[in-house]
Amino acid sequence: MSNIILRAEAINKQYRLGVIGTGTINNDLKRWWFKIRGKNDPFLKIGETNDRSKKGKSDYVWALKDINFEVKKGEVLGIIGKNGAGKSTLLKILSRVTAPTTGQIKTRGRIASLLEVGTGFHPEMTGRENIYLNGAILGMTKAEIKQKEDEIIEFSGCERYIDTPVKRYSSGMRVRLAFAVAAHLEPDILVIDEVLAVGDAEFQKKAIGKMQDISKGEGRTVLFVSHNMAAVKSLCTRAIILEYGKIAFQGRVEEAIECYLSKSSEISKSSMVHFDDFLSTDKELQLNSISSEDINGRIRESFMQSETIKIRIIFTALREIVGMRFNLAFKSSMDVVAFATSSHHITRNKIIKGNHILEVEIPKFLLNKMRYTVSLNAGIPGEKFLIRPIDVMFIDIIGDYANNSTYIENWPGLLSPKMNWNFYDKG
Repeated sequence: MSNIILRAEAINKQYRLGVIGTGTINNDLKRWWFKIRGKNDPFLKIGETNDRSKKGKSDYVWALKDINFEVKKGEVLGIIGKNGAGKSTLLKILSRVTAPTTGQIKTRGRIASLLEVGTGFHPEMTGRENIYLNGAILGMTKAEIKQKEDEIIEFSGCERYIDTPVKRYSSGMRVRLAFAVAAHLEPDILVIDEVLAVGDAEFQKKAIGKMQDISKGEGRTVLFVSHNMAAVKSLCTRAIILEYGKIAFQGRVEEAIECYLSKSSEISKSSMVHFDDFLSTDKELQLNSISSEDINGRIRESFMQSETIKIRIIFTALREIVGMRFNLAFKSSMDVVAFATSSHHITRNKIIKGNHILEVEIPKFLLNKMRYTVSLNAGIPGEKFLIRPIDVMFIDIIGDYANNSTYIENWPGLLSPKMNWNFYDKG
């Protein structure tokens, strides 16, 4: 028997722009006329890529275009991409909330979805009543729901308010209860959009731990959309990147995250800087460029805490220089220096005339979760500056999970180095 529990085949979704989103009588009649004559929908031949940042010429856009993938039983599939890439549209199609324009979804088993805060909840009904209502919508019998009721209430942390109408719940309480229902009613496929961001840190820790139990312990399938790369990395076994409604990449989750972060980092002032004719005051040194790269040489500005960062400086010595060094400083948004590093141990000797490349690696688990400004200067200690201090680029550090953790700690301070701790029995 095949291990494939969900298959998306040639999924396309087209939307019409404007006030009337469902079309016009003229268009509906035209579609009907083509259909009874056995011809294809004429509006499928038109439409543009869904790039929300650009003004288009067509009234039709492709929210999704030619989406094909398979999900195995027990797999956790991450779906990542920028806002407007088509992630939520895809999940709505998978959850049967909306239908694809063309293509089909084949599934085996029951699907539970958590797409928006409070979806499927009636505001006038109590939390307890909504558990039964939501469970019935998911296809559960009353006996099955009753068996899980106490466990759901305990997990949600809303026991005190469980007999209070949901309209009086905060958004965080609603998403807690909604997630508890979806996760405990034993669906074969659990579809989760970026709703965990509404919850607090305690709830996110519980929710991610529960999803790990669902996939690894209970062997059920999870489709997970998130902008939290650490959560995707921790939870998912495979990932898909959506870009303008198309699949730009699918494969191992580590490769997907690297690809996504590199695509998010446009080669601009923030990730690579070119210096045209940037000469030192006495024309001894010309700075050509500086860039931030990953270990594979891809130019990026965003990095996980668990990644090594390589800073590459390309410069030209216009004559022989002795005793020169480059200095880099990483500063916080408040212009406080987190740390500085120098090339003096490799450039203190003679630098011959010509082009040179200087590289320094920033070790993983050193920088904290924040944006750093990188400042550069060069000179001969005790004599003169060759390049006076200038801010050259930004580097964004994204939080990451520690080993086997399900919670991203927000550590104070400009750095959060990973230290080696030892434990001994005094015995």
